[in-house]
Formats: sequence, C-alpha cells, structure tokens
Amino acid sequence: MKKNDGPQSVILGVLVLILAAGTLTGCARRTGRVVQATVNSEGQEVYKLKTWSRLDCSAAPFIIGDRLGIFKEEGLEIIYTGELTSAQRIPSMLSGDNDIGGGHPNLLAVARAGGAPIRGVARGDTEPPWELTNPYLLHMWWVSNKDGHLKTLEDIKTFPGKIKMQSISRNQCQEFMTDILLERLDIPKDKIEYILLPDVEGVLALKQGLVDITTPHPPFFKPTMDTGIANVLITSREIAGLDGGTTLWAFTDEFIKNNPEAVKRFVKAIKRAERWNNDNPEQAAQWTAEAIGVPVLANHWHSRTGVIPEDAIQVWIDGAIRGGALPPDTKIKPGDFITHEFEHYGDETVAEQSGQGGDNALVYQPDHGNSLDS
Repeated sequence: MKKNDGPQSVILGVLVLILAAGTLTGCARRTGRVVQATVNSEGQEVYKLKTWSRLDCSAAPFIIGDRLGIFKEEGLEIIYTGELTSAQRIPSMLSGDNDIGGGHPNLLAVARAGGAPIRGVARGDTEPPWELTNPYLLHMWWVSNKDGHLKTLEDIKTFPGKIKMQSISRNQCQEFMTDILLERLDIPKDKIEYILLPDVEGVLALKQGLVDITTPHPPFFKPTMDTGIANVLITSREIAGLDGGTTLWAFTDEFIKNNPEAVKRFVKAIKRAERWNNDNPEQAAQWTAEAIGVPVLANHWHSRTGVIPEDAIQVWIDGAIRGGALPPDTKIKPGDFITHEFEHYGDETVAEQSGQGGDNALVYQPDHGNSLDS
C-alpha cells in the first residue's frame, strides 16, 4: 500500500506533473498531431482517436459506444493503447501517445497551472438528479467496517489516531469531497491518512482491516456490499450536491486546434453513449461487468448534455485550493482550461429533451430514503 498523507505530498505530485509537462514541451509537435480522416471498406470517412484502456468506472461509455456501433456511426474508431496509472494519463496526452483524456475539474486545473495545455471540451459525469434515489447510481460512497469503531460520521471525531482512508490518487474526487466533509464536521484535515489504492484493492483492504474507510465508485459498490461488513457513512451527493461527480472530457489545445472535426464527432458520440447508459442502466452494468471482470449493479451517471457550467467548475478549483494543490492566490479560472466551442454537439434531439432538465443545478440537500438493501 502507498501512503500519501499531506498537502506537501499533493504539491510534490503537482511538481512532478509540471516537470513532465515541461519536459514534453520540447516535443510539442507530438501533442499537436493531425488526425487524417481515412475511408473504410464501406466508403465511410473515419477518424481514428487514441485513448488509454479502462478497467474501472470510466469504461462504460466506451463499452457502449463500441458495442452499439455509436462511434462507427459518428465516423470514429477508438484505439485503446493500454492501461495507465492516474499519474501517467496527462503526460500521455502531452506526448501524443493518447488523444482523448479527461477527469475531474480539479485535476485539469492543477495540470493547467503546471503548464500542461489540457482543455475540457464537454461535461461527462454528474450526480443523478435528486428524484433518483437508487444509491448505486451515485458517484461515490464512504464506507467503514460495520464491526469497527466508525459507525457514524461523529465517530470520526473520537477515533484514536489517524484514520486510514483509501483513495485512488491525490487531488481527485475523494480528497475534494473529504475536505468538504471534514470542514462540515469541524475536524482537522490531518486526521486523515490517505492510502493510495485502486477501488478494487480498497474493498479488500477494508475487509482485511488495512484501511478504516474505503471510497468506492459504482462498479465496486456491489463487491463492497458483498463483503458483509460494509457500513455506508455518507455518499458524494450528500457531501457536494450535484457537483460531486463532475468530470470533463479533454484534449490538448493543439489537438483541438488541429482536429476540430474529430473533437466534434467525439463529443457527439460520447454523449450519445452516456445518455444510453443513463437510460439502460441494467444492460450497461452487465456489459461493464463482463469487460472489467467484477460484478456491477450500476455505472456513473452522466450529464445529458455536454454543456460545461462554469460555476460548477469553480467549485472544484476552490476544492484544489482548500486541499493545498493550488495556492490561495491562484490565477486559474474555469475559462483557462475549458472551451464551450464543442459542448453543443453533445446535445440531445428535441424529442430526447422532452421532459428532461435540471441535472446541472448547484444545490445541496441530504439524501433521504436511499436504501442500500435494494
């Protein structure tokens, strides 16, 4: 297990990213590769775009896009280049080894502050609207061992010593929302010692007593509950409202400049796949389970359009400042690492939009009536 337990560790990670970005600046011609359209055997114009392989909660839209032929219909072929760690992903975009990337807004903000020319082109994930009470659709859970000390959030205050909390990486959704939670409970941030593990290992670590809290995402909710010891302390939507799950699809600035048609087609295709996931959760979960090799009851919930609300992005910048990944006097603002040029290509048709709305609202209210036994 890898420990990483302070703002200094976050800043060190940011500096590594800055150095990676700086090193690759000399190879900027690679970040700006031009994707030439090819013609397939059916006479269709196709753009081939590269991205890393996903065996986690971000896999579903690509699985759906491939299996339903959505990418093909939009004139795209997605090439999967292999799995990468979180720290390798943005550098792989800067090197030109991958085209499609993204993540939570705090990650992109810190990358931009470090000199990485990464820009969000469309909104991906969000929390489901309040009327959907199925907890398996939420972005994250904070889970303790029901037989241990942490039975309620208040127990965090009296826990002896530091709490070992699993996290995929620093300056991501876990830390962003844990900081909000700690402030709400008036608990110092140094109460938490982050243990960096992927979700699948976090589930095992909780069972083995190696961590006190694990923070799984949707594909790993069922394995977490299947341990028989899971005690869900709180969920992401309860902590951060509908902004708790915000992600952005992103490319490098030069790739966007050189390949606007390919970016447009990707936004259109990925939003089609994401809406299908929302509307067909059981089938999407089955396909994801088959692809990643763990039982899945649901995937992430996605914004139904690509529209990027800047106020929701600012919430994550504020979180990066709160966590120490950005300085208090940072000049970074949403417009520095997003563009609104392509988001409308992800819109639904008028028929699809009928009766839809409101999933981008900024609001906090507690989840009442959610059942984890369903």
